Amino acid sequence: MAFMIINKDDVQQEGESGYITKSGIYDVTLKHVEVVNTTNGAVSVNYFFDKLMAYNNNILGTNGQPTFGYKILEALATVVGEDELSDPEPTTVTFKKGAKELNCIPELTNVPVKVWIQFGYRMYKGDIQEDTSVRRFYRQSDGASGSEMITNKDIGTRLEKDTAVATEVRYEDGLTAESVAAWKKKQQSDSATKGSAPIKAAGFPGAKKATGFPGAK
Repeated sequence: MAFMIINKDDVQQEGESGYITKSGIYDVTLKHVEVVNTTNGAVSVNYFFDKLMAYNNNILGTNGQPTFGYKILEALATVVGEDELSDPEPTTVTFKKGAKELNCIPELTNVPVKVWIQFGYRMYKGDIQEDTSVRRFYRQSDGASGSEMITNKDIGTRLEKDTAVATEVRYEDGLTAESVAAWKKKQQSDSATKGSAPIKAAGFPGAKKATGFPGAK
């Protein structure tokens, strides 16, 4: 009797997974962009990539004014060749442990991009919180930023400049690389002792991170 029958598709997917855990610039597939109205009257977007989920990227403040995140979304639309984005539509997003209906922008579904991801750490109610933010998008084929695509000049220059600082991590509230490393080590130890311990989602203090990634099997 065989101990294990190898599923070669699973092995192939594992080899290509490489979930993002560090600041940097990556080639990814943007699966969905969810638009969320926050409890304080602002508007944010959640980016669901094939290798990462980046929550709570604010695009409109409580007064309705566009934020830096709004400009990032505009640049993303340019990078993928869109002149305008439609209103969000109810969209079924499949995660590892089930599907959810979320309000997503239809034009931003399954598009290849380069993205600059920055990890940050801060304190909230005595606990360390990990935040994952999107800093910039680029065209995957040649690294062009949104502004470079509009002018059709200096393609890749912005990417080159950003690459020099893209691995930087943001530490707030007196946190350091050493204190965060100790926190992560303790989390891993607690998880091994207690089983699958819940991890707080970036951007939503106290919330549990969704299990799996969009489209994951």
